[in-house]
Amino acid sequence: MQFKLRYLITTIVFLSTLHAQSQKYIATAIMKSSIVDYVHAIDSNIVLIDFMNIKKNKREETFNKVSGLILSGGRDVHPSTYGRKDSLNICVTHKKRDEVELFLMNSAMRDSLPILGICRGHQILNAILGGDLYQDIPTQYESDSLIVHRDPEEQEYVFHSIQLDTSSALYKLYGTHEFTVNSFHHQAVKVEGNGMRIVAHATDGLNEASEWAKGIEDRWIIGVQWHPEKQYQNSSKHLGLIKDFIGHLKP
Repeated sequence: MQFKLRYLITTIVFLSTLHAQSQKYIATAIMKSSIVDYVHAIDSNIVLIDFMNIKKNKREETFNKVSGLILSGGRDVHPSTYGRKDSLNICVTHKKRDEVELFLMNSAMRDSLPILGICRGHQILNAILGGDLYQDIPTQYESDSLIVHRDPEEQEYVFHSIQLDTSSALYKLYGTHEFTVNSFHHQAVKVEGNGMRIVAHATDGLNEASEWAKGIEDRWIIGVQWHPEKQYQNSSKHLGLIKDFIGHLKP
C-alpha cells in the first residue's frame, strides 16, 4: 500500500513538473479577450500576461518566463515615442502603455522572441525601432486613390483590399496576393523601423504590413495593420499568422 501511495505521489509530482515545463506564456499590454481567443484557437494552454498589471520592479522577473510578445490594438502611439511632437494636437494616447510596450519590445528583441504587432502594435514596433508614423492619414497622407481606413463615426470596422509582396513571409502564411481586411485606424507607418521592410499596401499605397527584413527565420517579427483576431472566425486564412507565431515561441 505504501508503495502504491509513493508511486501515486511521484506520478503527480512528475505530471505537475511536466505541465509547468510545457506551459508557455505570451506577454502583452492590456488584456483583450479577442486576442486571448485568437491565441487559444491554436493552443488553449497558452497563458497571456498583461504587463500593465505587473509592478515595474517585477517586470524583468516576470518577463523571464515569457516565450513571445503580442502588441495589440489600442490608442495612438504618443509622438514622443518616435521623436515627434503632437503637431496636429489630435492624438489620443496612453503614455503608460507606451512605456510598458517599450520595455516589452526591448526585452523581446534582447531575447530574440517572436513579436506580433496588430494595428497600433504594428505602428509602435516600427516606431520603437526608429521608424516614423503618419499622425493622421486624412490630413497627412496624399494619394490619387481614396481609401477610407477608419469609420468617421468610429463605431464600425471599414473594409478594403490589400496586396502582399509575393516574396514576403506573410504571403506564404496567407497563401494569396490580395485579400480584404478590416480597418480601424487613422495613423499608419510612414517609415519602417530599422531592420523592418514594408510587405503590404492598400490600393492607395499606404503601408499595411511589415516584417523583419532578413526573414522571420532570423527573427520572427511581423506587424499587420488589420485585425486578424476579429476576422479568423469568418475567414480561416487569418489563422496561419497566429499559428506560425505560436510555432516560433521560445521553448
